Amino acid sequence: MATAPALPVMNALISPPTDAETLEMFIPPDELSIEINEFVKTHHVAQILRKNPAFIETRPHLKIPEAARSHNLSGGTLAGPGKIWVPPLTFLEKGGKSSVTIAYLGKDLCGHPGIIHGGLLATILDEGMARCCFAALPNKVGMTANLTLNYKIPLLADSYVCMRATTTKVEGRKAWVEGKIESLVGEGETPVVHVEASALFIEPRQAALRPPAAEIMSKPSKYLLVSLPTSISPSNEHDEALTALRSAVTTDYGTVVSFPIPEFKVGTLDALVQQADELAKLEGACEGLVAKVGESLVTILEKDEGKVLEQKKVSDKEVDQYLRTFNWNKVKYRADKPLGDLIDTLQKEVASIDNDVKSKYNQYNQVKTNLTVLQRKQTGNLSNKSLTSIVPPSVIVQDSEYLDTHLLAIPNTQAKDFLKSYETISSWIVPRSAQLIDSDDEFHLYAVTTFKKYSTEFIHKAREQKWIPRDYKFKKGGEEEERKEIEKAGKEEKKLWGEALRLCSTGWGEAVMAWVHVLALRVFVETVLRYGLPLQFVCGLIKTNPKLSKKVRNSLDQSYSYLGGNAFGRDKKGRVTKDDSSMSADMQAAGHTGDGGDYSAYVCYEFEIK
Repeated sequence: MATAPALPVMNALISPPTDAETLEMFIPPDELSIEINEFVKTHHVAQILRKNPAFIETRPHLKIPEAARSHNLSGGTLAGPGKIWVPPLTFLEKGGKSSVTIAYLGKDLCGHPGIIHGGLLATILDEGMARCCFAALPNKVGMTANLTLNYKIPLLADSYVCMRATTTKVEGRKAWVEGKIESLVGEGETPVVHVEASALFIEPRQAALRPPAAEIMSKPSKYLLVSLPTSISPSNEHDEALTALRSAVTTDYGTVVSFPIPEFKVGTLDALVQQADELAKLEGACEGLVAKVGESLVTILEKDEGKVLEQKKVSDKEVDQYLRTFNWNKVKYRADKPLGDLIDTLQKEVASIDNDVKSKYNQYNQVKTNLTVLQRKQTGNLSNKSLTSIVPPSVIVQDSEYLDTHLLAIPNTQAKDFLKSYETISSWIVPRSAQLIDSDDEFHLYAVTTFKKYSTEFIHKAREQKWIPRDYKFKKGGEEEERKEIEKAGKEEKKLWGEALRLCSTGWGEAVMAWVHVLALRVFVETVLRYGLPLQFVCGLIKTNPKLSKKVRNSLDQSYSYLGGNAFGRDKKGRVTKDDSSMSADMQAAGHTGDGGDYSAYVCYEFEIK
């Protein structure tokens, strides 16, 4: 019992809130907290970083489970009105390159009266600089090896501060970081630096040996849905039959819980055989859909297993909990309807989920691709980046009937040869018209003027020289237009990311629900075909793992192979022995096989939900 309170904490550590979710979690307790929180969120430093796609906005202390927060120094003990008044707002540059944190420090954090304690500033720097470099380390974790501080000017209490950190060097498991705490000032004002720091963080060797918590918790489980006649127990009663099933499996191989299945309206034998075939195909479609939506979640959440697991819920329950407490959903799938109608309903639902998720996911991918292209234009080299902010209007010949200006990206190694030869590669090039506009590590950007009549020839000859012509037309206000286009695309991408995530998460849960209901129908139909009417059966859900599933089947075979006579016996290698080949063919045609085409003397379906 003493360990029970730790379970919610453990779950929260394994599946913490997303960065976006932390921004919505804090509820200011009073008017002053509301004012401080609003100032932090709307300050021009925050607004500038929020627009930069290279930074991730988060409130990292809110990722600490609430039950454990009171035991955390900066996230609990020192947090709250009068102290670290609101959860600090942090912007982390991707790849562990830099970080910026904005906070408000109250009067209850003083050493000398009215002056913030230097130890607190050291703590803020230590945590902030560590958080800055973690993403640059191989396993995203590190410990402080040394921390050097240089206190410049005392910091008064009740002040807004800005902590800035930059990762200066990374070598294997080591990361060097420099940081400072400065005053948070208005736009255009010069901040006052209160503390400067440098630190070395080292990732523990054990970090590479230990799998992430999410990986530990996501070890695959395998489930078996087993149906047996109640005649396996002397009393022919349901509860005693379930006890017999549990005894056959034993806790060494897995756990067994009751899996209640309603009694549906049964049609003719021919209809049941056809429905068994339809359900087998539908189950395959459900399994494929669950896998497909799961892959979409992995892509949307950038392969973060912890966050993916957090999204994989069925009716707000973990998959295992949903299965172990399964009850037929009589609202979505009315049990009083004929089996054919239920199958039709499930087929339509699976197709609808597939279409909805595919449509939204493709829409998100298209917008994301567009945003990536726009961002790449801002960060590439002179051969491919946008020239709007680089090329001054004065170098472009405009509104001329006879002349054209061409922009060429020349590899640095060819710059001298270009200046010697550009006038001679084609006809009617304006002499000495080459102007150097800009250069970077790979290219020089030149403007060359030619007569319009010979522009095509010049471009063709330039390509032959491996010079890269840049297509550019001056447009007044183009730079501002590009900025707005990127901003608009970023907002659209963020909006669609949220919509795609919600739809994939919901779709995954609904697909699993449909799959489990299809399995329940398969068990019912197979039970009727196998054991006949009137229905007297027990259905159990066995939870095991892929390694032990064969032992579970062997144990069930040893206990219940008599139900199928010789036709369903197994040899020592687990293969079916069929004494009556004609009977075996009939059973196979009727769908009386387990997974992989194996015969079994009882109804059994194996599945894994990943």
